[in-house]
Amino acid sequence: MKKTIDEMIDFFLFDKGEDVLLNNIGYKAVVLDANEKINRDNDKIIHCKVEIKTGDIVEYCGRKYIITSQIDNNENSLCGRMKQCGYSIAFNFAGNVKWFHVLIETKVMDIETNQYMSLASGSIKVSLQDNADSRDIAITSRFLNTGRAWKVNGIDKASLGLIILTCDMDIIEASDDLNSEIANRWQYELTHTYVLSIENGTSMNVSLNDIAQLNISVTDNGIVMNPLPALTYMSSDSSLLAVDNTGKLMGINSGTATVTCQMTYENTIQSTIDITVVEVFTHVYTIGITGSTTVKLGMSKSYVAQFYDNGIEVFDKQAIWTIRNQDGSTSPAYATITASTGNSVTIKGNS
Repeated sequence: MKKTIDEMIDFFLFDKGEDVLLNNIGYKAVVLDANEKINRDNDKIIHCKVEIKTGDIVEYCGRKYIITSQIDNNENSLCGRMKQCGYSIAFNFAGNVKWFHVLIETKVMDIETNQYMSLASGSIKVSLQDNADSRDIAITSRFLNTGRAWKVNGIDKASLGLIILTCDMDIIEASDDLNSEIANRWQYELTHTYVLSIENGTSMNVSLNDIAQLNISVTDNGIVMNPLPALTYMSSDSSLLAVDNTGKLMGINSGTATVTCQMTYENTIQSTIDITVVEVFTHVYTIGITGSTTVKLGMSKSYVAQFYDNGIEVFDKQAIWTIRNQDGSTSPAYATITASTGNSVTIKGNS
C-alpha cells in the first residue's frame, strides 16, 4: 500500500524538506507545485509539522506567498495551498506608512460556473493577511501600484485569516509619491529638495602621489545642511585616482578620472568632477650668455642671455642685467650698461 506524505512526513522533511520563513520564523517544510502544468498563479502546496493558518505569510526561495486555502489537518502534518504575492503595497495611516504583501487579481471565480470572470474595467481585488494593521484599512483608503492610484470601495472579511478588498482606479493626487508608491505621502511629510555641490569646481589637478581634498556642500530646500548627510564617493578609474569615504583624493598614475559624490541614502542626488593626475615637474634653470669675453676701453659690446629649463630653452623668462668686478665689487666701475632690451644688453668699457 502506497504511503502518503502525512504518514512519512518526518522522512520527507529530512530528505526533501526546504527552509521557509513562516511569519518570519524559520522552519522546514515540503513544498510542491500545486499543478502539473506551469501557470501564472504559481500556486504551491506546503506540508509541515508546525501550525499554519489561512493568511499566513510564507517566504520560500526568496519569494513571498500567502496561504489562501483552509488548512488540511492530518494526523502527523498540516497542509495548505499558497499563492505567490505579486506585490507589496503601502497604506498611509495619517503619516504612519505600513506595507503589506498582497495578491492582486483582475478576475474572480464564479462559484456557479466554476469559471473565472473579469472584474469591471478599472477594478481589482486585493487579498492580504488579516492582522491588526490590515484591520485599519477603511473604505476610501488609497494606495499606489504600478503607477496608478487605487481606492478601496469594499472590504470582505468573510474568509478566516484573509481580508479581501475591492478597489477602483482613482486619480493621482499632488501629495502622492509615485516613486516610492506611497499615497498622500507629502500630505504628512515635508518634501525635500536636495542640491549637492562640489565646491572645487568642475575639474582640478592632483599631483602624482599627492593628496587633495574635495569640498562638498548640500542644501535641503535651500538651507545648508550642517553636518553633512552621509556621502558616498566613487572614482571612475581607481588605477589612476583613489578617493576615500571623506572625499580625500590621491593621485596614483597620470591620467584623468571622474569622481562622483552622491548622498548615500538618496543616490540620485549627486555631482561629478574631473580630476587630472599630473606628474610633479622639478624646474632646473640655467642661463647661457653669448658675446665676447673682453671689451676694449671706450668700446661697446652686445650680449644675449638664453634661459634653459632642464636643458630645454624657454622663452618666458626676463633677464635682469648688472655689472660687477671679478672680486664682486662695483667700484671702481670698469664697464657700464648703456642699453638693455629684453634679454639683450650693451656694455661699454670705461676709459
